[in-house]
Amino acid sequence: MKELYQEKILTDIGGNLSFRSIEDPKKYFWITPSGMKKDLVEPEHLIKMTMDGEEVDSDSELSPSVEWPIHLRIYQEDDDFQFVVHSHAPLATAFSILAEPPKIPPLTAELGFLVPEIIIVPYQQSGSTELGDAVAELLWDSQTLILENHGVVAVSEDSFQNAAIKTRALEEYLQLYLNIKKFGEKIRPFPGFD
Repeated sequence: MKELYQEKILTDIGGNLSFRSIEDPKKYFWITPSGMKKDLVEPEHLIKMTMDGEEVDSDSELSPSVEWPIHLRIYQEDDDFQFVVHSHAPLATAFSILAEPPKIPPLTAELGFLVPEIIIVPYQQSGSTELGDAVAELLWDSQTLILENHGVVAVSEDSFQNAAIKTRALEEYLQLYLNIKKFGEKIRPFPGFD
């Protein structure tokens, strides 16, 4: 988490992480707290929640991230998803605000593999169950999604590192696109990706 904060993928209070409980992954997940600076979050600050959206220890002074409905719906959607990174990565967030974002083809083999398509989830109120539903529905198309006027969600079946790699790959994808546009308008997509 601190790494993502240092890279400015997570901001002081923007973004959150979660993972399924190791002891009972079908019943519980852990999520970062709301309103806490991301570089200060330690394991003891994490909030345990049920797959019904209830806090397990409601006596805690901390509350779960307001985006817990996104995380909950992802875990409800597919038992294989184990880790979620929701970030306000700068380029992807800027891209999410464009009224008419360009359709960007896969540019390299690595980026095409990690982010086969840039998909934007239509705007829903932050922290709403509607946003969670919209994200869960589109995860079948891509495990890295841009949230309109908001940020990014990336999921992984095996590690935080892989969810973070997908988020970084999206940022790299957008940075490469910006660099290409400095040289010209016509882009040659990477062969083998439709």
